[in-house]
Amino acid sequence: MSPLIQSSHTQTRSYNTRKSPRLHQQQLERTEEARTLERMFTREWKIGDVYAPHDLSAAEARKWRSKRAPDKDVFDVLSINPLDLYKNFSVMSEFITDLGRIKPRSLTGLRRVNQRRVAKAVKRAVAMGLMPSVYKHPEILKEQNRRDKESFLAPS
Repeated sequence: MSPLIQSSHTQTRSYNTRKSPRLHQQQLERTEEARTLERMFTREWKIGDVYAPHDLSAAEARKWRSKRAPDKDVFDVLSINPLDLYKNFSVMSEFITDLGRIKPRSLTGLRRVNQRRVAKAVKRAVAMGLMPSVYKHPEILKEQNRRDKESFLAPS
Protein backbone atom coordinates (compact mmCIF):
# COMPACT_ATOMS: atom_id res chain seq x y z
CA MET A 1 0.00 0.00 0.00
CA SER A 2 1.31 3.45 -0.83
CA PRO A 3 2.07 5.87 2.04
CA LEU A 4 -0.67 8.25 0.86
CA ILE A 5 -3.36 5.57 0.90
CA GLN A 6 -2.09 4.21 4.20
CA SER A 7 -2.25 7.60 5.95
CA SER A 8 -5.72 8.22 4.54
CA HIS A 9 -6.83 4.82 5.82
CA THR A 10 -5.40 5.56 9.29
CA GLN A 11 -7.10 8.96 9.44
CA THR A 12 -10.46 7.43 8.55
CA ARG A 13 -10.11 4.83 11.28
CA SER A 14 -9.21 7.45 13.90
CA TYR A 15 -12.11 9.66 12.74
CA ASN A 16 -14.52 6.72 13.11
CA THR A 17 -13.27 5.92 16.61
CA ARG A 18 -13.77 9.54 17.66
CA LYS A 19 -17.29 9.60 16.26
CA SER A 20 -18.12 6.13 17.55
CA PRO A 21 -19.46 7.13 21.01
CA ARG A 22 -21.83 9.64 19.44
CA LEU A 23 -23.07 7.08 16.92
CA HIS A 24 -23.40 4.54 19.68
CA GLN A 25 -25.47 7.00 21.74
CA GLN A 26 -27.76 7.72 18.78
CA GLN A 27 -28.19 4.02 18.15
CA LEU A 28 -29.11 3.47 21.82
CA GLU A 29 -31.65 6.30 21.67
CA ARG A 30 -33.24 4.80 18.54
CA THR A 31 -33.39 1.39 20.20
CA GLU A 32 -34.98 2.85 23.33
CA GLU A 33 -37.53 4.74 21.22
CA ALA A 34 -38.39 1.53 19.37
CA ARG A 35 -38.84 -0.31 22.67
CA THR A 36 -41.10 2.45 23.98
CA LEU A 37 -43.27 2.25 20.87
CA GLU A 38 -43.29 -1.52 21.05
CA ARG A 39 -44.46 -1.41 24.67
CA MET A 40 -47.14 1.09 23.75
CA PHE A 41 -48.63 -1.04 20.97
CA THR A 42 -48.90 -4.44 22.56
CA ARG A 43 -51.97 -5.65 20.74
CA GLU A 44 -51.39 -8.75 18.66
CA TRP A 45 -52.93 -8.18 15.24
CA LYS A 46 -54.03 -11.26 13.35
CA ILE A 47 -54.77 -11.83 9.69
CA GLY A 48 -58.28 -10.64 8.92
CA ASP A 49 -58.56 -8.24 11.87
CA VAL A 50 -60.49 -5.13 10.91
CA TYR A 51 -59.55 -1.90 12.62
CA ALA A 52 -60.42 1.77 12.55
CA PRO A 53 -57.88 4.60 12.82
CA HIS A 54 -58.97 5.07 16.44
CA ASP A 55 -57.67 1.55 17.20
CA LEU A 56 -54.13 2.80 16.53
CA SER A 57 -54.37 5.69 19.01
CA ALA A 58 -52.48 5.82 22.30
CA ALA A 59 -55.73 5.69 24.30
CA GLU A 60 -56.72 2.43 22.68
CA ALA A 61 -53.20 1.02 23.07
CA ARG A 62 -53.39 1.62 26.84
CA LYS A 63 -56.28 -0.82 27.04
CA TRP A 64 -54.10 -3.59 25.59
CA ARG A 65 -51.03 -2.84 27.67
CA SER A 66 -50.23 -5.56 30.15
CA LYS A 67 -50.32 -4.68 33.79
CA ARG A 68 -46.97 -4.64 35.52
CA ALA A 69 -46.25 -5.96 38.96
CA PRO A 70 -45.51 -3.41 41.67
CA ASP A 71 -41.86 -2.37 41.93
CA LYS A 72 -41.61 -2.72 45.70
CA ASP A 73 -42.64 -5.47 48.05
CA VAL A 74 -45.69 -4.25 49.99
CA PHE A 75 -44.81 -6.20 53.11
CA ASP A 76 -41.26 -4.82 53.18
CA VAL A 77 -42.49 -1.25 52.78
CA LEU A 78 -44.93 -1.69 55.67
CA SER A 79 -42.51 -3.98 57.57
CA ILE A 80 -45.22 -6.57 58.19
CA ASN A 81 -44.82 -10.34 58.30
CA PRO A 82 -47.43 -11.92 55.95
CA LEU A 83 -47.74 -14.95 58.25
CA ASP A 84 -49.29 -12.69 60.90
CA LEU A 85 -52.11 -11.72 58.52
CA TYR A 86 -53.54 -15.19 57.87
CA LYS A 87 -56.71 -14.22 59.82
CA ASN A 88 -57.32 -11.17 57.64
CA PHE A 89 -59.08 -12.67 54.60
CA SER A 90 -59.40 -9.29 52.86
CA VAL A 91 -55.59 -9.02 52.67
CA MET A 92 -55.13 -12.68 51.75
CA SER A 93 -57.76 -12.46 48.99
CA GLU A 94 -55.60 -9.89 47.17
CA PHE A 95 -53.05 -12.65 46.59
CA ILE A 96 -55.41 -15.30 45.20
CA THR A 97 -57.24 -15.56 41.88
CA ASP A 98 -61.00 -15.77 41.45
CA LEU A 99 -60.69 -19.56 41.45
CA GLY A 100 -58.74 -19.64 44.70
CA ARG A 101 -55.25 -20.20 43.30
CA ILE A 102 -52.30 -18.28 44.73
CA LYS A 103 -51.08 -15.59 42.33
CA PRO A 104 -47.47 -15.90 41.10
CA ARG A 105 -44.67 -13.53 42.09
CA SER A 106 -44.75 -11.93 38.67
CA LEU A 107 -48.22 -10.57 39.47
CA THR A 108 -47.89 -9.86 43.18
CA GLY A 109 -44.50 -8.13 43.02
CA LEU A 110 -43.36 -9.76 46.26
CA ARG A 111 -39.88 -10.99 47.12
CA ARG A 112 -39.38 -14.77 47.16
CA VAL A 113 -39.40 -14.92 50.95
CA ASN A 114 -42.63 -12.96 51.29
CA GLN A 115 -44.26 -14.85 48.41
CA ARG A 116 -43.63 -18.11 50.27
CA ARG A 117 -44.95 -16.56 53.48
CA VAL A 118 -48.11 -15.37 51.72
CA ALA A 119 -48.61 -18.83 50.22
CA LYS A 120 -48.21 -20.37 53.66
CA ALA A 121 -50.62 -17.85 55.21
CA VAL A 122 -53.24 -18.48 52.49
CA LYS A 123 -52.94 -22.24 52.94
CA ARG A 124 -53.21 -21.79 56.71
CA ALA A 125 -56.35 -19.64 56.38
CA VAL A 126 -57.95 -22.17 54.03
CA ALA A 127 -57.05 -25.07 56.33
CA MET A 128 -58.58 -23.28 59.32
CA GLY A 129 -61.75 -22.54 57.35
CA LEU A 130 -61.32 -18.76 57.52
CA MET A 131 -61.16 -18.45 53.76
CA PRO A 132 -62.88 -20.39 50.96
CA SER A 133 -60.55 -22.62 48.98
CA VAL A 134 -61.98 -22.39 45.47
CA TYR A 135 -63.48 -18.91 45.19
CA LYS A 136 -63.22 -15.44 46.69
CA HIS A 137 -65.05 -14.63 49.90
CA PRO A 138 -68.58 -13.25 49.30
CA GLU A 139 -67.80 -10.01 51.15
CA ILE A 140 -64.77 -9.42 48.93
CA LEU A 141 -66.83 -10.10 45.79
CA LYS A 142 -69.50 -7.68 47.01
CA GLU A 143 -66.88 -4.96 47.56
CA GLN A 144 -65.35 -5.57 44.11
CA ASN A 145 -68.75 -5.38 42.43
CA ARG A 146 -69.45 -2.09 44.21
CA ARG A 147 -66.09 -0.65 43.04
CA ASP A 148 -66.71 -1.86 39.48
CA LYS A 149 -70.14 -0.21 39.38
CA GLU A 150 -68.70 3.07 40.71
CA SER A 151 -65.92 3.10 38.13
CA PHE A 152 -68.40 2.25 35.36
CA LEU A 153 -70.80 5.02 36.36
CA ALA A 154 -68.08 7.59 37.04
CA PRO A 155 -67.83 10.26 34.33
CA SER A 156 -64.66 10.01 32.27
